[in-house]
Amino acid sequence: MGMDLNKVMLIWRATNNLQVKTIETTWTPVVNFTVATNRRYTNKEWNTMEDAEYHRCVAYWKGAEVLGKYLVKGKRIYVEGRLRTRKWQDSEGADKFSTEIIVDSFIFLDSKWEWGEDESFGVEGWEPAPIDEEMPF
Repeated sequence: MGMDLNKVMLIWRATNNLQVKTIETTWTPVVNFTVATNRRYTNKEWNTMEDAEYHRCVAYWKGAEVLGKYLVKGKRIYVEGRLRTRKWQDSEGADKFSTEIIVDSFIFLDSKWEWGEDESFGVEGWEPAPIDEEMPF
């Protein structure tokens, strides 16, 4: 039997500053945020068009802490994650669904960041991009 794959990759610019919260029952740091990605295309009249797609994202633990501390409005970031759809019933008994991206890893893409001297990023996949080097793309 073949292996299944649930993988999302996004590059986007932060639209606001993030706020880290804590799940009280487990003391887990979490950050929820919505991102927009743009798609440009040419319509049948040869006009350049642009569509925005909005994505709900959530990060936990060290990833939530790093994103909450360093990702500010205007900064570009690459995110990898997986889709998760949650289902619940509202107060009237109607089924509701929400699909979100669970952030597994990320890379800050801007070449200049202000990092704290004592900040440690020991979790694999959470390392910041080099501060003084330009990205190769």
